[in-house]
Amino acid sequence: MNRERIEKAVDVIKYAIVNKISVKEASVKCGYADTYVKNIKSIVYNKYENDSLDDELFTLFDEAYNDYLFNKENITTKETQVPPSKKKTVFNVKDDEAELEWVSGSNYSPNHIKTLDDLLKIMKVNMDVWRVKDYLINKWDVTSWKSGEPETIENFQVKAKLEKNVNIVETQDIAQIFKNLTENYSPPTIILPQKVKDNKPNSPVNNNENNLLEISIFDLHIGKLSWAGETFENYDVKIAKERFLMSIQKLIDRARGINFSKILFPIGNDFFNTDNIFNTTTKGTPQDEDLRWQKTFTVGTELLVDAITLLKQANVPIDVLIIPGNHDFERSFYMGRFLEAWFKNDEIVDINNGASPRKYYRFGNVLLGFTHGNEEKEASLPMLMANDVESKPLWSETKFHEWHLGHIHRKRNVKYTVLDRSRLLNEELGVTVRYLSSLSGTEEWHHKKGFIGSTKAADAFIWNDEFGLVAHLNTNLIIN
Repeated sequence: MNRERIEKAVDVIKYAIVNKISVKEASVKCGYADTYVKNIKSIVYNKYENDSLDDELFTLFDEAYNDYLFNKENITTKETQVPPSKKKTVFNVKDDEAELEWVSGSNYSPNHIKTLDDLLKIMKVNMDVWRVKDYLINKWDVTSWKSGEPETIENFQVKAKLEKNVNIVETQDIAQIFKNLTENYSPPTIILPQKVKDNKPNSPVNNNENNLLEISIFDLHIGKLSWAGETFENYDVKIAKERFLMSIQKLIDRARGINFSKILFPIGNDFFNTDNIFNTTTKGTPQDEDLRWQKTFTVGTELLVDAITLLKQANVPIDVLIIPGNHDFERSFYMGRFLEAWFKNDEIVDINNGASPRKYYRFGNVLLGFTHGNEEKEASLPMLMANDVESKPLWSETKFHEWHLGHIHRKRNVKYTVLDRSRLLNEELGVTVRYLSSLSGTEEWHHKKGFIGSTKAADAFIWNDEFGLVAHLNTNLIIN
């Protein structure tokens, strides 16, 4: 058989693939008999089986026909009876996808592959990393005359497309990040004011009072990338880290004159800007990212370890709440698991990484609710606090009820009371819904939409276990 006939058959096959038609129909459209490719196929495989066709020509036809089989849907049984009885093994990996293929005849025992499970096993595929996206199995018989007598040889082709299991890969990578941090971590060098560190403030406030310091820094969006040439403000991982630690330092400094017995530190709320290796939000919206996700996660988790370590200098118990956001719903959970492991044996740090996106916290007469703010309707939040399984038994035992939300990157307070008949909930109790500020820079999308001008700030609150809110502390950023 000459090269020209094989090359013509290959052209017909490629035409079939491009136009998503059968090789029979493609043969006719290319001006040949409808059995043209079928006849060439039979000759190619028989000649190759009898060692009368060189490897180059066989491979030329074989690869084209196998591509046709793998890409064409609804292929008839007759058309799928192809490739050769010569053994062929393929395992190509490209980024987060891979292709597997095994073609052999029955004379290649004992590793004779007939099923998908056989293929995955013999190719030693780690199913903790990969999952099967698509696969194809073909069987055909070839008559061999090598022994001088006709002999029927069974042939099988098993082919699969794989893709990485992103969640498991991330979990494995996170474990390595944790290991690296434990081996190289050194505590931050920022020193808190001595009066806070010793928890013996010189304050006009009665030191017998029992107060809670809440530090709420929402919507940091670490990993976000903004360019001043486009948005009049630069923002990257380094800037986010500096703003976060500086704000904690200033809020603690401003709380120096008040005695507090406990710190509440809600984190998450779009702490990370993206949720996966594809640099998108949880629902798939692409984001401009400063670094690869592993580096961002490493910097972010170390930043939180630093922050909690700084707060520990106050020598009071620290309760940490993990609040997932719409940008980092999954990654905030991984972050919480990271912190749980890091502070596992710490007697004064408690991490609440429960699966519910809403968290509640009671301090004496105060009941606080935390959620990101992108899912629940604002008007339903007071009733949720009164009826959620976790908060319902605490509702009647507390006098001060307040929600803290992020998401909109600016301050906003809503007071639900008996005076507001359209929002009437309870004649004795009122609920405040408070949207908190963000330290995050303005990226291209917010700038284009005109969502600009909000003061970049961080908030802290002093709650008295008997009298409720006694102070709202704030630190504003001045962006030049």
